Amino acid sequence: MLEVITWAVIYMLTMFLGYFLKRMGVFRTEDKRILSNIIFYVTLPAMLISSFSGAVVDFWFLMALFLGILGNVLMVIAASIFSRRKEPEVQALYIINCAGFNVGNLAMPFLSNFFPAGVPYLCMFDTGDSFISLGTTYAIACMRLGRKSGSKFRSILTSLIQSVPFDVYLIMTALSLLQIELPEPILQAADFMGRGNGFLAMLMVGISLEINLERKDVGEVLQMLFLRYACGAVFSFCIFTLLPAPLVMRQVLALAVFAAVPNVALIYTTRLGVPMEIASALHPLTTAFMIPVMSAVMLLIR
Repeated sequence: MLEVITWAVIYMLTMFLGYFLKRMGVFRTEDKRILSNIIFYVTLPAMLISSFSGAVVDFWFLMALFLGILGNVLMVIAASIFSRRKEPEVQALYIINCAGFNVGNLAMPFLSNFFPAGVPYLCMFDTGDSFISLGTTYAIACMRLGRKSGSKFRSILTSLIQSVPFDVYLIMTALSLLQIELPEPILQAADFMGRGNGFLAMLMVGISLEINLERKDVGEVLQMLFLRYACGAVFSFCIFTLLPAPLVMRQVLALAVFAAVPNVALIYTTRLGVPMEIASALHPLTTAFMIPVMSAVMLLIR
């Protein structure tokens, strides 16, 4: 229990440090893009290589991928039902921002401190999530608005292949299937660079933390938060109690469903031209709540 609380405090303090340094003028909000690139292209792939070392790919890896897809599908259905009487623009907003999990950039660095053996399962869950959040939800939202999305399976697959972390997933999974281990110097270098991933991720969150919300939009933000966490709680309970999977897999996936809204949701919200203020508030709130919520749930399932 003390370990969970300690790490939660460390991560929250790192986030507040980033916000404080931004307020002091050391960083600007635009600097989050630099940190994001370092995480995406260097520290996150390095952490994946280090964590994947020695992993044995089996049936449950494929099940983790399926659960990443299933979790998103259920959240899309719930968002569609919950927003069915609202304006088309708000329906599209719910579809984009109520589904998707920011596992790679945010949840994985935190959870790897407690469940290093569970990182490969998180990778597969994140891969399944990517099939929905990297284009499918956008296509559905466009349908709500009566537009053509231009998003097809080929474009989604192209986006995945161009993602460095996804490429690392594929390579490390293939190496695990072939029982090929990387040379020790490469693993040592990956371990060294990957250790900074959690710090950089939370520092980036603090730098990007900004909420400018009008009173009329507060209700929508609260409803979307309720929907995400209610669906997450149900899905988490089912994964941990009903799935006959290895314990570490059930633990990490039961926590992963409480991850923040993915960054791509803001990009798609901008493309759709729907109320950006709501999405801009929802993103930092789910990011700020992620560590306390995951820590509380972790105390129940460890």
